[in-house]
Amino acid sequence: MTDMPPETNRTPPRPAGLRGHVAGMVALLTLAAVAAAWFWTTRQPAQSDAGIGLPHGVIVVGAGVFLASLMAEIRSMSFWEVLEAVWELFVGLLALVGTLLKAVWNGILALFGWD
Repeated sequence: MTDMPPETNRTPPRPAGLRGHVAGMVALLTLAAVAAAWFWTTRQPAQSDAGIGLPHGVIVVGAGVFLASLMAEIRSMSFWEVLEAVWELFVGLLALVGTLLKAVWNGILALFGWD
């Protein structure tokens, strides 16, 4: 008779639920903070010193927090949910490219007076 290890009572992993939504909200808030800091930095006059100021630090730290919370959001999703999000991103980019091409085409037609 062989000695078998005892069965452990392992519970199956729970779905992330609220944890994933909180990570997504943190990602959106940090993305807004990074965008605001970048906007504020672009409106400032040129600086002669090469030191890193507060807005640059906010951008770097905010980008790190954004990536960390985005990874937490993705980890809480199933494979099919990630695949669906990638597909929606792809379709959205195609729609954006199509809209831009249509605007260029309408501009060309307007040059000739054919609109």
